[in-house]
Amino acid sequence: MSVMRNTLFNYAGQAYVLLVGIAVMPFYLAHLGAEAYGLIGFFTVLQAWLQLLDAGLSPSLVRAVTQQPADAAGRQASGRLLRSFELLFVPLTVGCALAVHLVSAWLASQWLNAQVLSAQTVSDCISLMGVIIALRLYATLYRSGLQGLEQHAWLNAANVLVATLRYFGALLLVSLWSQEVRDFFLFQVLVSLLESLLFAVRAWRQMPAGLAGFDAALVRPLMPFAASLSFTAILWIVLTQLDKVLLAERLPLDEYGYFALIALIATGLLTLTNPLVQTLLPRLARLMAENREADMHRLFLDAHRFVCTLLFPLAGIIALHGQALIYAWTGDLQAARWSQPVLGWYVLGSAIMAISGFQFYLQYAYGQIRLHVTYSLVCAVISVPLTVWAIHELGVLGAALSWAGLRLVSLAIWPLIVHRRLAPALHGPWLRDLLRISLMTLLGLTLSAPLFELIAGPDRFSVVLALALSGLLTLLPVTLSHRPLLHKIYLTLSKPST
Repeated sequence: MSVMRNTLFNYAGQAYVLLVGIAVMPFYLAHLGAEAYGLIGFFTVLQAWLQLLDAGLSPSLVRAVTQQPADAAGRQASGRLLRSFELLFVPLTVGCALAVHLVSAWLASQWLNAQVLSAQTVSDCISLMGVIIALRLYATLYRSGLQGLEQHAWLNAANVLVATLRYFGALLLVSLWSQEVRDFFLFQVLVSLLESLLFAVRAWRQMPAGLAGFDAALVRPLMPFAASLSFTAILWIVLTQLDKVLLAERLPLDEYGYFALIALIATGLLTLTNPLVQTLLPRLARLMAENREADMHRLFLDAHRFVCTLLFPLAGIIALHGQALIYAWTGDLQAARWSQPVLGWYVLGSAIMAISGFQFYLQYAYGQIRLHVTYSLVCAVISVPLTVWAIHELGVLGAALSWAGLRLVSLAIWPLIVHRRLAPALHGPWLRDLLRISLMTLLGLTLSAPLFELIAGPDRFSVVLALALSGLLTLLPVTLSHRPLLHKIYLTLSKPST
């Protein structure tokens, strides 16, 4: 029940953050312009790359705090570990901000293809991005410590508060006071500073360290695990962000703004699993620490089934009606037409990647991620040249096709290897769930397509209504095909009336 409660907290918080972000993005596009929105998209890419400075410390902190006793001594040990990580982060964050500032002028003049914004404006914005990312690295560290304590209710309340300030505050800024993109990023610096202080104060209170300094005895045992996570994080960023870096140089900045809309939707699908993962990883690790392997397997399969049921119908609807979705969201017909050939492939690839992540979660629970390191290295060796070639030959469509194709091949091969090595009994139920949900999603899309054509009209409201009803109809066969659910329905219907 605590897993379910924490997951619901996480989904409520994540849903708010995601929906607020989706709601305000069209206003950013309208008030700031396509090139400024392209800069926001570039900031997202830069932030993903510079998260590598974390070096695997934050996820290692989650696992270490989870395994500490839930008493005063355990909290103090967690506090000393957090203080040690804080000190490690000082050169990382200062170096991050300084390095971004030093290369900002070159990126503005040689990499990003701005036509309307001046090179000085773009350079100033990139320098501010470095400061924002440095502050968010610290916020991530404190958030990880609280996640290890499973304080999901407080975390999500704080995330809602920060997201409200970040999105609605920026919306008021660009709509009422200033449409300068430099002012937009200055405001984000202030919000990131408040975010870091908010999470820091909570973490210091929950994990008191006093005047403790760097504790090498606590940090040293975590370094092999953190190093493995850091290496795989580098490869993960290469796999997920290389196309965005190459397209930033190839596309005009206004078209890159349109691509940023696609990236936001594709990333949104991936983030839909984050609330569950934040609850799932500490609990899987705790169950293994308590030698409850069967319970861990059962929780793993339930979580995988839930994510597939949620993501596959959603991804199918977006892929099938991508142009209509972009138009209904932004009201920009040009952006909708530009996105149509690309969005579906990115969405399908992202849904598959979210499902593939479960193989890492299983290895994380067992504390054996050497397989994941090998897998990430092989994927990078194959993906990098293929992505570069595809973008060179086909541009953004080549990036989309390689993204989806590589994810599909990986899903067909890798889970079998992981399951055979760690938990052979899992593969059969896992595969049956995957095939059932995939087939039922295809059936639901076939049934919902005529309904969409019947409802959708030229106005944006009718398109939104058509998308919503088509999504519900697509979801219906998937949920009804699950035997325990059917059994509950049967018992309800067969119960004699009174």
